[in-house]
Amino acid sequence: MNTKINMTYNNVVYTLEYNRMSIKAIESEGFELESFSKKPMSMIELAFKGAFLKNHRNINPNLVEEIYSKSKDKEKLIEVITTMITECYNSLVENPKEDEEGNATWEVVDLSPKESQK
Repeated sequence: MNTKINMTYNNVVYTLEYNRMSIKAIESEGFELESFSKKPMSMIELAFKGAFLKNHRNINPNLVEEIYSKSKDKEKLIEVITTMITECYNSLVENPKEDEEGNATWEVVDLSPKESQK
């Protein structure tokens, strides 16, 4: 999760970024990355709103809508927000560095019955 947006509106700087908590929050409201093209009205609004959750959790939803409506180059903005969401999803399956101390290890245990040899 490397990408973030610094957005200024009415001389206030907002830092838009995602973490797992903010993704879970918008998913609980119906967000699906795959539905961006099918339901753009719902998904874009949720994605933009979600970008505020990590650093500006208590922002008024009406202000978020106002900021979006006044934002320039919305296509690029949504593209960057989509990248941010994808980075967060990808972080779920990233492996830790091999030499990092304290990494968890795991193994598969096969409990299926063994055929007896005659």
